[in-house]
Parts: sequence; C-alpha cells; structure tokens
Amino acid sequence: MDETQWDLREVKNLKKKQLLQYNLGMLLLFVVLYYFADFEQPYVFIGFFYLLVLIGAASLVYNLKTGKFIGTKTSKRVQEFDKARLGQKRWKRRKILEAAFVFALTIFFTVFIFSTDFTDSGMNSYSAAFPFIGAWIGYNIGEFIRMNTLTDPAEN
Repeated sequence: MDETQWDLREVKNLKKKQLLQYNLGMLLLFVVLYYFADFEQPYVFIGFFYLLVLIGAASLVYNLKTGKFIGTKTSKRVQEFDKARLGQKRWKRRKILEAAFVFALTIFFTVFIFSTDFTDSGMNSYSAAFPFIGAWIGYNIGEFIRMNTLTDPAEN
C-alpha cells in the first residue's frame, strides 16, 4: 500500500494502541524482572533478560530476511505503514542498523554473562529499576513526539 493511501488518523490510533500494548508488556516485564531482582536471583534475572534480547534479535533477522513482520495485527500494520512511509531502501537501511545494534548488544551480553560472577554481585532491585524506568519513559516520550509530528504529505 502506498503512503498516500494511508489514513493518518487510523495510523495514529494504531500507534496509540501499539503504545498501550507495549506499555502493558513492559509493565509485565518490569514486574517479573523486579521479582527476580528483589529475591536476589541474578542468574534468572540476567538469563531472562538475555533470552528477550535473543528473541528480539531473531525477530529482527527474520524481518530483515523475509520482509514479513512478527507481532500483533496492530504492530504489523504500523510496521507496514513505516515501511511505506520510509521507502524500501531507507527502511532496509534502518533495519540493518537496528539489527547490527541488537547483534552488538547480544555479543556484549554474552561476554558479560560468561565473564561475571553473580554469586557475590549484591544486586539491588532499586538500582536495577532506574535504567529500566528511564528507558521506558524515554520510549514513551519519543513515541508521543512521533505520533504528534505525523502529518499528511498533502498538508505540507
């Protein structure tokens, strides 16, 4: 579908719905990770987070190789819109950069997991929560800004 055929009000509503789904997922993830961190189970905490990073990396590679999207109907439609709006070439470049970043993150976590002794780490659930909450808030602010700056090309 061409960008000009998209109803921007519908896309904004889809993006709001996707943001709500993201926030519910992040809330669930926060509760689970906080539980593991609070009960001083760093292996489970780090392992669970590492598994999520691996799943994200696999999803990105699948998306990049096949061009098919993984997720809810809402997220698939939003991704289709973003692909149409950016164009095939820019979209592919962004996905390659995103995949490279996640790949580097995966390598970093792999080295971190196998080189760190978690038995005497003294993990504090409160200090682990601050970066998570900061990233969560930052993502929400960025999404609100992107939703509000979404305009019809005919208006420009």
